[in-house]
Amino acid sequence: MTNVEQLRAAMLKGVHERATTDTFDLHEALRAMLAPLGFTPEDCGGTIRFDKCDPLMPSNLRLGGAASLALVQQSVIAAKLWRMRGGLGQDIHVDLGQAIRRLAPASELKWETLNGFPADVADRTIFSYLGFYPTKDGRHILPANIYPGLKTRMLAVLECADNPKALGRAIARYTADELEALGEQHGIVFAKVRTVDEFVATEVFEYLASRPLIEIEKVGDSAPEPLPSFGTHPLSGVRALGMGHVIAGAGIGRSLASLGADCLNVWRVMEWEQDTLLATANVGVRSTRLHVKSEDGRRQLHALLRDADIFYANRRPGLLAELGVDLKAATAVRPGLIHVTVSTHGEDGPWKNRVGFDQVAGTVTGMVAAEGTLAAPRLPPTSIINDYLVAWLGATGAMAALARRAVEGGSYRVHVSLTRAAMWAVTLGLFEPRYVESALRSGGEHTLIDPQLFTSLTPLGIYQGVTENVTLSRTPHHYMNVLSPRGADQPAWLPRPKQVNTADFIKLFR
Repeated sequence: MTNVEQLRAAMLKGVHERATTDTFDLHEALRAMLAPLGFTPEDCGGTIRFDKCDPLMPSNLRLGGAASLALVQQSVIAAKLWRMRGGLGQDIHVDLGQAIRRLAPASELKWETLNGFPADVADRTIFSYLGFYPTKDGRHILPANIYPGLKTRMLAVLECADNPKALGRAIARYTADELEALGEQHGIVFAKVRTVDEFVATEVFEYLASRPLIEIEKVGDSAPEPLPSFGTHPLSGVRALGMGHVIAGAGIGRSLASLGADCLNVWRVMEWEQDTLLATANVGVRSTRLHVKSEDGRRQLHALLRDADIFYANRRPGLLAELGVDLKAATAVRPGLIHVTVSTHGEDGPWKNRVGFDQVAGTVTGMVAAEGTLAAPRLPPTSIINDYLVAWLGATGAMAALARRAVEGGSYRVHVSLTRAAMWAVTLGLFEPRYVESALRSGGEHTLIDPQLFTSLTPLGIYQGVTENVTLSRTPHHYMNVLSPRGADQPAWLPRPKQVNTADFIKLFR
């Protein structure tokens, strides 16, 4: 069977042969995830332990397993980088009952707070746009236009008022396919609810299934750049320049920062972000603002890029090229750069110009129909599934490329997509709904526990947040900078860490 045929069969099996036990080999699944990147679980140099098992919430999906696998995969490669720097091997531990809450910590409105309150949502009508609306042809559409500019364009295209009833009446005038076409034409978000069977028959499935979960490609030659032999974390001394927003892109910076990298995110002048997303995905990341379309702003952006090891972004199709930081331009400015991007449906292929967010990927792949039914689709209890998965996968790809660059040199392209991540999550298999009910009643291995939390005084107030909720025994995750107001930092890199030799540092912990 080809890769496409294997993935199609795995997705169909996942949705049609639903599990009625908690038997699932997470270690085998982890090995399968690491193999295409050239790594094995043994690369961590220690033991790996998974506690608890799905289901852990009233969901048919393996939410805890998906989150834990992505977190541990990232941790294995971080541990390998630590060993490449001269550090000792380390153990990795994750509790699925905590990892599932790391998947969408803002959804419960209590784990992430500023001065005791959840971050504000500026426009509460956006929640109604994360629902499913019936269409003229009896299907359902997700109009996830959750940013002001997107919402304004959607209301103009549909010629309707800004309220759920008016939106519902406007959507009912169109078929689901007509709305998806309108979305692509106008750069707004409309996603048709599909079943898994319908999705695997599409051209976009064929395109994405022919690609790995994490795409890593060497795109240019340069001298090897060994990892620094100093520092206290796997990414100490590494610099990552971002243009991330929402969660999938911004979360890449958070992951890299938690492992020691100096991460600086660039916001455009007059750009806006939801406070809730800033308070979850930008933890650990410094924040600056540039007029990137001006000559001076472009010069500053390229100056930062020349001293960066990693660039990451999740932006609409074409924007990075407009700003001179697409793959070709960025690697010309900085040979040896690791260029990481996130898309909704892939960088190329039949849906490359369709914009979208986390829930869009779950909608088009059949995930929300499998969580509910085609007639009554339902988001999982976490609301978010793919965003943080993609952030962790993107950070994993960046670190895998760092390991290659240290040995063979070169510039690297890394790419992950929300829809490809959703496809992978479906291949992990779904549960029979009745089994979910009985398992949750039984407690024990199916019990949620509170996530690991931390607090810190920030310029925005006293911040309480979740840790990465995966444990590295020798290099615990740490944030040099916890939470900055957008644009608060200068467009400059921090000084490199003091040259404390890693080998000398680890002797303290023997």
